[in-house]
Amino acid sequence: MAELKLAVRMDAIPGTGASATALRKSLTIAASMGVRSVELCGRTHVPVSELSDTGVRTLRKILDDLNLRIASIRFQTRFGYDVTDHLDERVDATKNAMKTAYRLGAPLIINQIGTVPPRPQNIDQAVKKAGSSLLLGSSSESDDADWSNDLPADLAAELANSIASSRIGKAIAGQGAKGSEASRWETLREVMDDLGRYGAKVGCFLAAETGTESGQDLAALLDAIPDTFVPVALNPGQLIINRFRVDDAINALASRISIVHAVDGVLDLAAGRGVSVPVGEGTADFPSMLGRLEDIPYRGPFVVGRPEMRPETAIMELQQSLEYLRNL
Repeated sequence: MAELKLAVRMDAIPGTGASATALRKSLTIAASMGVRSVELCGRTHVPVSELSDTGVRTLRKILDDLNLRIASIRFQTRFGYDVTDHLDERVDATKNAMKTAYRLGAPLIINQIGTVPPRPQNIDQAVKKAGSSLLLGSSSESDDADWSNDLPADLAAELANSIASSRIGKAIAGQGAKGSEASRWETLREVMDDLGRYGAKVGCFLAAETGTESGQDLAALLDAIPDTFVPVALNPGQLIINRFRVDDAINALASRISIVHAVDGVLDLAAGRGVSVPVGEGTADFPSMLGRLEDIPYRGPFVVGRPEMRPETAIMELQQSLEYLRNL
C-alpha cells in the first residue's frame, strides 16, 4: 500500500484563531507533526467568502514557509441546501468560498449539504405534474439573474431549466409530506448540479460530507446529475454515529470519494445515540476500510481531528491518530 497522505484538521488544534499570528502558530504545530497538508475552517479561522487579496497573499506565504498545502477548507453553512429559505444567499456564499479556496490552492471545500432523503420513486411524475402549470418567464426574475452571473454563456439553457425546476420544487412542496420530501430531493439535486458546474469552472469543488444519510442515498442523488462531477468527503465516524454502514457507503460512492476524514465512532446504547471517539477506539474498521479504498483506487488525503476533542488532550490525540494511521 502506498504511503498515506495525512492532514490535520486545524479547528481541532486549541488556540487556532483568525489572526495571522494565531494561525501561523497553529500551522507550525501541525507541521511539527510531520504532515504536509491541513484542513482549514472557512468560517472562524479563514473567512473564505470574504477574504481580501492581502489575506490570500499572507496565508499563502505562511503555508509556503511551513511547507504546507491546503487539502480542503471546511465551509459549514447554517442550513443545508435542501432548505429553501435564503438558499440563494447560501449558494452565493459557497461560490465565493470556492473561488477564494482556489486562490489559496485548495482543491475542495467541504460541507454537509443537508439530509438527503431516499430518491422519491415518483419524482419524475411529480415534477411533470407540478410543472405543467408553471411558466418559466413569470414572477420575479431578479434573483435568478443574479444566480447566473458567474456561469458561462453556454450554460444559459441549463440555468433556465434549473430555475424552472426550482419553481417546480416549490409547487411539489404543497402536495403533502411526500411532496415535501420530493421537493427537498429535487432542490438538492439542482443545487449540487449548479455547484458542480461552478466548481469545474473555477477549479475548486464542493465535496458533500457523508453522515446524515446512507451512502446509497447520497450516491443516488449525485448519480442523478450525470453530466456534473460532485466529489464526496467520506466521514466514517459520522456514518457510524447515524447508524449507517461504512463499507456500504464506500461501495456506493467509490470513485466519488475525494477526501477521507479519519474519524471513529461508537454507538452509546445507554445514551441512545452515537458519539465520535479517537481513531482506533470505535467500531470503524480502518484496516479493512483502507483496503477497500485501495481497491477503488483512492489516493487522496486522510484528515485527522474532530470538533469534539478536549482542548487539554487535543494535541496528543492528533499525534496518536497520525501514528495509528502510519502504522496500518
